Amino acid sequence: MSSNGDNAQQADYWTSVGGPHWVTEQRQFDHMLAAFSAESQRVLAAQPGEHVLDVGCGTATTTLAIAHSVGETGSVVGCDISPTMIDAARVRSAEFRQVSFAIADAQTDDLLQADPFDAVYSRFGVMFFADPVAAFVNIAAGVRPGGRLVFVCWQPEAANAWISMPAAVMRSFTPNPVLPPPNMPGPFAFGDPDRIREVLTEARWEQILIVPYTADIELGGGLGVDAALQQSMGSRAAQGLREQVDDETYVTATEAVRAALAEHADDEGAVRFTGAVWIVSAIRP
Repeated sequence: MSSNGDNAQQADYWTSVGGPHWVTEQRQFDHMLAAFSAESQRVLAAQPGEHVLDVGCGTATTTLAIAHSVGETGSVVGCDISPTMIDAARVRSAEFRQVSFAIADAQTDDLLQADPFDAVYSRFGVMFFADPVAAFVNIAAGVRPGGRLVFVCWQPEAANAWISMPAAVMRSFTPNPVLPPPNMPGPFAFGDPDRIREVLTEARWEQILIVPYTADIELGGGLGVDAALQQSMGSRAAQGLREQVDDETYVTATEAVRAALAEHADDEGAVRFTGAVWIVSAIRP
């Protein structure tokens, strides 16, 4: 399968920048997202023998969790636009015979297999499509009638201080801070639940449910301020800052972010925030 077309920029980013960062910080990200993974997979309720697609599977943490649910009689296909992430996923999953992977753009690539999928799942992997309606139409083409879709996505940036607070500090040092336009591909593209419903309805999914969910987040895997700072400074906001300021200003900004994060450290040193997401489910008619 190929990754091209409107999502080429996303493919480049997740292969050269985002993917390597995620692979290096896998433990920290998995720790941070554990509660959201557990709740969204509870909603998915994958059953033994089912055939499931994991969109934006990353390094396979969610794929392997689904594999345990479907058992040896079931199967899971993880797809991601990033070869970097898929390479790491394959290494982690070598012992799971019911798991396979594809480097694929879920918006444009053919996802249909010999047996249609019973369900599609995604943990923070569906907010990056250039044309989300086309993507969900394409995903539906690989799902049997009555098959289900479940994904978890972030509520707006303003509801997630774990990223909005460090980003605001970074932007205060940036001569020309650039805020992402509403609805553009990115982590918060589905912050508006009305837009989610509109996209899925236009893509002809039915029985759409959008449920708010909040849980504690520990930046840096709960390993302290330095680990939280490393995770924050790997964000796109930090990358944008680095491109616009000199070395001295970047160091000053980094220390300001460190000080802001330290204010959220608990007695054991873990940097804690509350994360706010939508857990979305729908049925293919």
